Amino acid sequence: MNKNEKVSSKEVGLEIGLVISRFLYKTEHLHYGYWPEELEIIPENLRKAQDFHSELILDAIPKNVETILDVGSGSGGLAEKLVKEGYKVHCVSPSEYLADAIEEKLGDEVKVFRTTCQDLELTQKYDLVIFSESFQYVQVNQALEKSIEALKTNNHLLICDFFRQPGTGRRPLGGGHGWDWFQNALKDYPFEEIINKDITKETAKTMDLINDMLSDVAIPISSLSGRYMESNFTKTMKIFRWVFRKQLAKINEIYFSGNLTSEMFNRMKTYRLLLYRLKG
Repeated sequence: MNKNEKVSSKEVGLEIGLVISRFLYKTEHLHYGYWPEELEIIPENLRKAQDFHSELILDAIPKNVETILDVGSGSGGLAEKLVKEGYKVHCVSPSEYLADAIEEKLGDEVKVFRTTCQDLELTQKYDLVIFSESFQYVQVNQALEKSIEALKTNNHLLICDFFRQPGTGRRPLGGGHGWDWFQNALKDYPFEEIINKDITKETAKTMDLINDMLSDVAIPISSLSGRYMESNFTKTMKIFRWVFRKQLAKINEIYFSGNLTSEMFNRMKTYRLLLYRLKG
């Protein structure tokens, strides 16, 4: 990467997420979990919930699929499961850190394109393109056009991700394309809907786990470190708080306002498992 090239905050966020997930939750996945009624919402069950999430995707894959393009592969958790099922998988990851993690995990079993979806230069056609919680990071038209470019006729696009409910905006929970906007955009492309499964209720519970971690760990650490810095570097902290007041206010609103809950997620988001066929 060029020295002067800015690092994406989303990219860094995913990398930090992997570090936390590995240490606290013993999982390589970077996505939400799927929590059936009987699964208790505790840290020890996050990996199991994420495995349920992956199983939903695996079960939705059409028959006769052999080659898969996994766009936004995270650290390769889903790709690893796909490989074990016998699929030939190519991964797309713009993060050098995450791309390294995929290659360390899977070696020559997958090919990794170290680029963004929009800049991907395709070398072949695929039976299936998957966006698992990565669709939200790509402009809708670019994602659909790249999928058409990557797919053979009559083959499939699978999206497992959340969208914004109509009229909700981006605060206090950001992320996701507008659901109604996405549905309207689809009309301009030759995709036939095969599966449209609403799994919002089951995935939203992940937010309660995150909220508990923030309340029990992040907030106390922030308070203790802030008290230390204020008492030892009073002038420096005053300058820091003034210079970064907008950024700090945004962080507090997002992470420390108590809005990261399943109730808020259910109100503002719709999480969907979607499968489309590219018509000839």
